[in-house]
Amino acid sequence: MIRLAFLLLGARGLRPQWRILALAGGAWCLLGLLMLFDLSDGRMSVLTDTLGILLVIEGAVELGAALVLGLRSNWRGLLRGLGFLLAGFLVADIPWDNNIGSTILFGAAFLIDGLLRISAALVVHNRRWRQGLLAGGTEIVISILVLLDHPVPHRLTVPFCLALLLLTSGYALLAMAMQLRRLSPGASVTSLPLYAARNWHGRPEISRAEAVAGPEFPGQTLLVHVWTAMGTAEGAYGQPVVRRYIAAVDGQGVVSTGHAALELPPDLYVSHYPAVEIDRDSEHFRQALHSGVQNNVAGRFQPSYAEESAEWRPCDRTVTFSRFNPAALRAFWQAYSQDRTYNLTARNCSTSVIQALDAAMEGIMDDGRPLRALIHLLFDPHFWLLRLVRGRAELMTWTPGLVLDYAQLLILVTEHGDRRWRRRLHEAWKARHMALSSPRIPA
Repeated sequence: MIRLAFLLLGARGLRPQWRILALAGGAWCLLGLLMLFDLSDGRMSVLTDTLGILLVIEGAVELGAALVLGLRSNWRGLLRGLGFLLAGFLVADIPWDNNIGSTILFGAAFLIDGLLRISAALVVHNRRWRQGLLAGGTEIVISILVLLDHPVPHRLTVPFCLALLLLTSGYALLAMAMQLRRLSPGASVTSLPLYAARNWHGRPEISRAEAVAGPEFPGQTLLVHVWTAMGTAEGAYGQPVVRRYIAAVDGQGVVSTGHAALELPPDLYVSHYPAVEIDRDSEHFRQALHSGVQNNVAGRFQPSYAEESAEWRPCDRTVTFSRFNPAALRAFWQAYSQDRTYNLTARNCSTSVIQALDAAMEGIMDDGRPLRALIHLLFDPHFWLLRLVRGRAELMTWTPGLVLDYAQLLILVTEHGDRRWRRRLHEAWKARHMALSSPRIPA
């Protein structure tokens, strides 16, 4: 969470504030410890109740906007609203339910996440697989503590989990702040030691002027193209979630993982592909999931979207960004494109798109008041959903389906995150009025 927030805020604005950030991280950890010691009497439950109220309000706003604009065309807003409402009621301390619902939810979440971490560590077997096993085992232990009602009673599940979140994020904030003070001007925040993990890669230094540069000409946009696995496998079958986020199998048993690319018109195109098609029947596909160097193959970079789509097929979805840093993106691509090596889980089309998107978005939320921007990010529910998607990808690897979800949420955080509740409802009413008043073309 803190790493993603620092990426969006950038080192330029955060570096001078490292002392304040360090104090905030220490205070964050202290608050987490106080909540742990306070579990017996629950006097600090006002924090969880406040969080629950904020989630309920956010859910009501999402539902209101979806109802105004029409549920058929805004069903995602409806689902988000229902999810926020459910989370708010589960987080709030309602005496009559003894927090059984939140206990089951948090316990199951820790258990499932722990099992996924262990499975991913064993299947992908990246260089940090031992840390993955340890983290997964720790989550399983926490899930058992949550579900057993001892030593943590069910009614204290939410404060307990919130305290753990404060401790871990506070420590990350403190560690990042201490590392920031040694960061040289112009360096990318991803060069800090805490970014030395899968799918986070340091980037070349750029000048201070380039660090805050905007689009190279008016109207320039950054495009993320996604070919979903379902859209590229003829007659795909299998579980919908698997087909959406991992891979689809066609009628001949061939596995399709889809594809992702990033385009900065008119001349930059990020599309990483194996030079020779990888054998993707079910048996060989499982072997190729191992991220070790034995699965490295020669890769190639497609020249342009026009040529790629003409040779293969048009993409299923495109996400368009208007706020980005082309200078940082070009510096990243110049370094990345020197190595054509392709690995299905460690260096694939989706990981290259995400790294390029990270480069383009670093510091994009810097408005000259980094502390206020950081607080704003942490109180944006879409930012938490963004972190959730990134966390799922980092368990195993990035896939085109996850890239699509991430890009759609990133738009909401970076380009629409400043919308207040009242303004969002007003914009929904205005959009509905325009739709109703626009002339209809007779059939």
